[in-house]
Amino acid sequence: MREKILIIGAGISGLTAGIYAAKAGYEVTLYEKHTIAGGECTGWDRQGYHIDNCIHWLMGTTPGTELYETWKTVGVVGEHIKIHRNDRMYTSWLNGQSLTLWQDIDRTEQEMKALSPEDAPAISKLMDSCRIAKKVQIPAKKPPEMFRALDGIKMMKSMSPALKLFSRYKGMDTRDLAAQFKHPLIRSVLSDFCTEESLAHSFPMAYGNFVSGDGGIPEGGSSATAMRMKTRFQELGGVLREGTEVVQILLDMGKDNGFSGRPEAGKAGTVKPARAIGVRLADGTAEYGNYIIPACDTSITFGKLMPEDYMGELLRSMYEDREAYPVYSTFQTAFALDCGQDPIEADEILDCANLCFAPGVKPRLTVKTYAYEPSFAPPGKQIIQTLLGGSEELYDYWKELGYDREAYKAKKAELAEKIRLELEFRYPACKGKLRLLDTWTPLTYQRYCGAYKGFYQSFTITKKSAKQPYPPAGIVGLPNVILAGQWINPPGGLPGAAISGKFAIQRIAGR
Repeated sequence: MREKILIIGAGISGLTAGIYAAKAGYEVTLYEKHTIAGGECTGWDRQGYHIDNCIHWLMGTTPGTELYETWKTVGVVGEHIKIHRNDRMYTSWLNGQSLTLWQDIDRTEQEMKALSPEDAPAISKLMDSCRIAKKVQIPAKKPPEMFRALDGIKMMKSMSPALKLFSRYKGMDTRDLAAQFKHPLIRSVLSDFCTEESLAHSFPMAYGNFVSGDGGIPEGGSSATAMRMKTRFQELGGVLREGTEVVQILLDMGKDNGFSGRPEAGKAGTVKPARAIGVRLADGTAEYGNYIIPACDTSITFGKLMPEDYMGELLRSMYEDREAYPVYSTFQTAFALDCGQDPIEADEILDCANLCFAPGVKPRLTVKTYAYEPSFAPPGKQIIQTLLGGSEELYDYWKELGYDREAYKAKKAELAEKIRLELEFRYPACKGKLRLLDTWTPLTYQRYCGAYKGFYQSFTITKKSAKQPYPPAGIVGLPNVILAGQWINPPGGLPGAAISGKFAIQRIAGR
């Protein structure tokens, strides 16, 4: 009989694990508590418009890299799938001035130096770093512990540009990088994409990937991407149980496994072996398998699906040390625009101090249109979405407000109206043509996806935490439970999620 793998969570990591497991010949069942697969890579419809919730641009959309091969295997990219590409990453505004990060890096460098001649040496160094980052390839072939000597040599060669950047910005975060520039708009541009606490190499790595031409958006956006993966999984014989919540991982702690007593904080050598034998569903039924892959948030895995004592020391420290491993919060809106012409044409980030409604809110509003996807709006119409970000304090604000549903709804409506007026002021072509479609907060991600503090990525690695390795995928004392998902691959995102799902199956198959 074929060995059976049970996967909890049908987000990108769970779907990827399911596809690779089915291809490897395992019997696979994938459980998703929501009614649709995709996790946070999703979208939804409102009043004839489609709201896209995830992909702004996706690393690994050009052939020739390990990540592209992973995306191709799971059905995200391929010759039959159109990839949308933009000539700019985003435009930042501050005090009436704007600066654009073009796909043409020479153009960006020229505009930066024209804006601030006194920053020319620092601009040259930054753009040099971005050009180095163009050559960086994300390793996605197999887990590091499965490397042979030749694999290590190849990876070191492919990662040499990244290692050069790590060395150049060692001990620095984005705040330190921004401090090298005198012009406030350039400083703002750097932290508009990467938070101030993120490591300084984050911006050149991200922008370098974009200018390399690798960053694109698969046709149909986030929801269509997840549906392609779902289709691939089911075509391979995988069983998907949507609307089915797993509430417990069943552990055999009997004498046959040599397990006795309570594990101590997941420390190696202190937990005698037990074994996972299956899962219990919300309806009380149990299903059994040889391996379990929790591909949900680790905050759900530990403390809810299994005892928190099994959480390893490093992962535990990530949840406990909020300064070293911060997460972030957002308030988002979607508006229908009664206009066939796109008034923005790309992502723009506006200075909006008047929108700072609570502690931790950053006075920057991201605005995005989706004219490249005509199917997202009725003919002759557009859809505009906005994002207002902030720190963990913003999550605390929404959580407290959420206890009063009417107050929660009223605050969302109030903020949405302020944002509508701001859009009409900034873009006169929108005046009198905007209609609110939807609003969502960190509580939305927590409700539908179980997201820790309502954040749709993972922990940010900061100067305080940079020397710590990523949390292990294995669990001390439970040899047949393998973790997957972006939370073990900070700072998260779709590539990290997919890679962790692929690696989970390789770790099982390699035993």
